[in-house]
Amino acid sequence: MTVREWVTSRSTQVPDVLTARVIELLGADADQPASGSGAACLAAAQRSLEQLLASGRYERDSALDLLAVDALTTFAFEHAAEASASAADIKRLAMDGARALSGIAAENG
Repeated sequence: MTVREWVTSRSTQVPDVLTARVIELLGADADQPASGSGAACLAAAQRSLEQLLASGRYERDSALDLLAVDALTTFAFEHAAEASASAADIKRLAMDGARALSGIAAENG
């Protein structure tokens, strides 16, 4: 199973356009093994948020991308919760994600 297949299997209640955008933002990482879904989703969320902020895209026409960043972040934590027997692993992902996303906000704030 690939990251793309893992995300798609979790997107049954998600509008198709949002799932397609999430897959698009994953880029080449979508074809990696599903075991790396958490890291791939978090990295894609970070890249996408950086691009949105750097280009000053805060208007309504960027809503789909903002929703995709949120979905990617949610998928990252969902994968960590499913794949890890360790609360420490989930905590590490949360800390990495918080550090990355707050760093983006600080750079663009």
